[in-house]
Amino acid sequence: MTPDAPPARKRSLLGVAGLVGVATLLSKFVGLLREIVVAAAFGVSGQVDAFAIAYKLPAFLLILLGGVNGPFYSAVVSVVAKQERSHTARLMETINTLVALALGLVAVGLWWGAPLIVGVLGFGADPTVKAQAVELLRIMSPVAFFAGLIGLGFGVLTAADRYLLPSLSPILSSGASILAVWFYAQTYGPLVLAWGVLGGAILQWLVQLPWQWQLGLGTLRPRWEWKNPEVRRVFDLMGPATLSSALSSVNVYIHVFFASQLATGVIGAVDYANRLIQTPLGILSNILLIPALPLFSRLAGQADPTELRLRVRQAVLGVVIVVLPLSALTLALAQPLVSVVYERGQFGRADVQLVAEIFWGYGLGMVFYLARDLLIRVFYALGDAQTPLRVSLIGIGLNLFLDWLLIQFFGAMGISLATSGVSVLGCLVLVIVLRQRLGGLGWRELGRTCLILAVGAVPVGAAAGYGFAWFQQVWPVTGTLPMLLKVAGAGGLGLLIEGLWLWLWRIPEVNDLLARLRRSKTPA
Repeated sequence: MTPDAPPARKRSLLGVAGLVGVATLLSKFVGLLREIVVAAAFGVSGQVDAFAIAYKLPAFLLILLGGVNGPFYSAVVSVVAKQERSHTARLMETINTLVALALGLVAVGLWWGAPLIVGVLGFGADPTVKAQAVELLRIMSPVAFFAGLIGLGFGVLTAADRYLLPSLSPILSSGASILAVWFYAQTYGPLVLAWGVLGGAILQWLVQLPWQWQLGLGTLRPRWEWKNPEVRRVFDLMGPATLSSALSSVNVYIHVFFASQLATGVIGAVDYANRLIQTPLGILSNILLIPALPLFSRLAGQADPTELRLRVRQAVLGVVIVVLPLSALTLALAQPLVSVVYERGQFGRADVQLVAEIFWGYGLGMVFYLARDLLIRVFYALGDAQTPLRVSLIGIGLNLFLDWLLIQFFGAMGISLATSGVSVLGCLVLVIVLRQRLGGLGWRELGRTCLILAVGAVPVGAAAGYGFAWFQQVWPVTGTLPMLLKVAGAGGLGLLIEGLWLWLWRIPEVNDLLARLRRSKTPA
């Protein structure tokens, strides 16, 4: 707590994670509801393909620049969390001014270059689809301007130990899209999707401003103190981190390029599957990374890295404990999950099969995807954005090769399998480099624990899969509610097996992690 900051109530890290988890769960639920509404209105169609092509760059900017745990967010947290509150306002006003000017030019470039962008991304798409995508992209081009300001605002609020708003504000974006589709889809078609995205971005930015002003974290006043050392520190982190994340997102465009050369509807199907898998991953990412990043940043400034090594191991263990059984459930229940979420309106049985196959491929790499993101934040806390950048460059080359290779054998599912493969490689490389950077990580014991948990994921998936098949036999009723109950029952059976597995082994690291989380204190 800084001298000029108001006294903050203390909470355990587990308490902060719980707060963030509940808020994120609500946000992700509304986000999933948005996808359900869109799927019911447009199904898997050329209209959805057009929006998917047009939305790639705006979505990339919202995630890259405006997203919690993005490079703008991470750079601000890493610097601001270490300084006194009284210095924050001038710093953030300067950063906001410089970023707004740069991203205003990017927005103009998106509008002007829309035909070229769509022509490259949707290379193999139908000309009608591409023409519609150009119109949609031009509507969403101002998102570039607002995305950076959203990310900076979330970062400074988190650095001030205000976790709730960054986790809840995506509800505004999803809500705007839901209302646009619900009331205007039949009149304006896919144009409402673009207007919903733009309206949601504006709302996410506006809602931050009163909080920032009240806490003394900066106003809308333009400021030009670009020679300030703290400003340079933020940009020194932000530049390579943004480039690294941008290069990682190039993989998304590679997927669109290859998907556009398959059947009409595959681009949209990949998007549906990716957004479904991102619902649990987004929730877990916020729960695990939002409380951890400020802590990593503070520990990285200590001469002795012992405590940082311990916290990193605990964070990785938390990912493995939670995500491995979730991945097993995803693999076992892919088709019924997709059916429950999407199968209604224009979204039919054939669409379910296609999206489920792609969803299954994403499920294989869930634990590596989240562990990689966690390790990247450790490097940011250490002031090293170059290593994640190099890993991203390697990932692009691997993704190109895997996309080309795997769609030859697996069709559309090859795209999601390629994503999982890139996550595995990136995670392994980051572990090796971080081990050298911190003088060892003590991963031998952690490796044994992870192996036990990985073996335990097999009966978890088997129990869920066979459990759902049994429910189908004894209660062969279709419909959303019966299917939801059967999926929930099968998932509960799998989680019961997971609990029994943990109890059987009584893993010391797991018990120690939970005890430490309850004892650890952080400002609320």
